[in-house]
Amino acid sequence: MLSLSAPAAISSQISLSNQSAAPGSSILFPVTFVSEGASISGIQFDLEYDGSTMSFATTLGDALRQSGKNMYSADLASNRKRILIVGTNQSQISDGTLFNLFVNVSATASQGSYPLKIAAVVGTDPNGVPVAVLGLAGTLTVSASATITRLQVNGVLNAASWAADPVAPGEIITLIGSGIGPLTPRTPTSPSATVLAGTSVLFDGVPAPLLYVAPNQINAVVPYEIYAKANTELKITLEQQTVAATSLTVGGAAPALFTVDSSGVGQGAILNQDLTINSPTKPAEKGSFVTLFATGAGQTDPPGQDGQLAGAVLPKPLLPVAVQIGGLDAEVQYAGAAPGLISGLLQVNAKIPETAPSGAAIPIELIIGQISSPAGVTLAIK
Repeated sequence: MLSLSAPAAISSQISLSNQSAAPGSSILFPVTFVSEGASISGIQFDLEYDGSTMSFATTLGDALRQSGKNMYSADLASNRKRILIVGTNQSQISDGTLFNLFVNVSATASQGSYPLKIAAVVGTDPNGVPVAVLGLAGTLTVSASATITRLQVNGVLNAASWAADPVAPGEIITLIGSGIGPLTPRTPTSPSATVLAGTSVLFDGVPAPLLYVAPNQINAVVPYEIYAKANTELKITLEQQTVAATSLTVGGAAPALFTVDSSGVGQGAILNQDLTINSPTKPAEKGSFVTLFATGAGQTDPPGQDGQLAGAVLPKPLLPVAVQIGGLDAEVQYAGAAPGLISGLLQVNAKIPETAPSGAAIPIELIIGQISSPAGVTLAIK
């Protein structure tokens, strides 16, 4: 007798990989999503890990940015973080990398295997109906013999969006790696400092102003000297020894808006017309002006000066600047250097359209030339 049975359905999956790292190093763990044909519009899950062995920062992946979703996180305990991925739209979450974990391994971590578990997964379809999603754990193996990647793949990030895009002149960037800076974090006493605790970052041999240096992270400002180049060679030196080098593509602009929590998504770092901080409890009036802060505007007129504070003359981007609020064109009153702040930080004053939608999380987008800022930044409108 012939018996036929339907194959078991394969659930949507969130997964982590298995990787190795040395004590004191940093490693990249992409968190990937596969829908397997299911319509998933929102996901919540807990990430469980050994808090005494590792800590991490997160950056949005292409799948979330393309889906127009935001990611929120909260620490439930020293070894448990809750992740919520939702949006104001009903679009499906795309297959691919949801976000990246830049995991910093403690210098005192014992050798062995440490799981990164994905637990308590809850998925919903565009109508809010629960959908099964499977969580697949990864493992971090700590080994003294593991190869140390000094500068992470995709470890050159826009400091506002945490996106790995082509670099632009004057862009404020974040570098993620292992042993790329001094053992003790340092900040400069002068905005023009290009050597800090023995650490330097050079673009085609031109030193970049440094804003922060630490063992696994450096914040710097890309020199304006790379303007009009197609590529640039980045080199990190520590005590005059090269510790990392890579070739980067140069763009005319790489606009990104700063956010309140420095994640690159969610509530923008925006001032209302009365200089209060924009938030759901302090929404902006329609027809009023708001002040945005961004980076990645590219070359300016007059030409940008590395490491200088904006003074009497306020350079403006060479490329045209536009703003969209809630999908509507907004009047740009001013776009240029932020008075008293370091060259590379862009200030934009824009008027909220009278017909803009009301809400606590209205999308806002900065366009410089033909390049738009990454999706996911919002402001509150009354």
